[in-house]
Amino acid sequence: MNQLYKLLIEAGPLIIFFIANSQVGIFNATAIFMVVMIFSMIASKVLLKEISLMMWISVGLVVVFGGATIYFENETFIKLKPTILYSMFAITLLMGTALKKPFIRNVMEAGFPPMEDIAWDKMNFRWGLFFIFCAILNEYIWRSYDTDTWIAAKLWLFMPLSFVFALAQLPLIMKYQKEEPAENKGSTD
Repeated sequence: MNQLYKLLIEAGPLIIFFIANSQVGIFNATAIFMVVMIFSMIASKVLLKEISLMMWISVGLVVVFGGATIYFENETFIKLKPTILYSMFAITLLMGTALKKPFIRNVMEAGFPPMEDIAWDKMNFRWGLFFIFCAILNEYIWRSYDTDTWIAAKLWLFMPLSFVFALAQLPLIMKYQKEEPAENKGSTD
């Protein structure tokens, strides 16, 4: 059930933003998106008992760049938000790789089986590169296509792309998954 909540908390605001844009335009949709992101954060605290660091950063950027979009009546600000978010994640992860500190472990470890350190190092690097790719792709799309296409890409391109990339990590996870200790196998405690 927690995975369903997580999916709704993460994807819900984007779906609402997509629908709102088609009904009331980018500026009103941005205001709605800001409010829904804050509600999403509250839902995360209530339903999952935590607000992830990634959510704090994302909501902070949505409020700042969404506020600038509305205040200056310039949609460029909201379009830059994903580029900045992806770039921050990429820099953090790649810096972690350089420092031999796989920061991605702090975010994802609870949802994964125990793995060898080399798996975390490799995943950290791969996700860092993936976020660079996403930042570049976001820049290309918002600068090359209209706003409706950019919003549709957020929902129909970036989300599936992230899912496929995550699935592509399964062989790495399986290869470096630690064996369960013999005394824990078959235990019914």
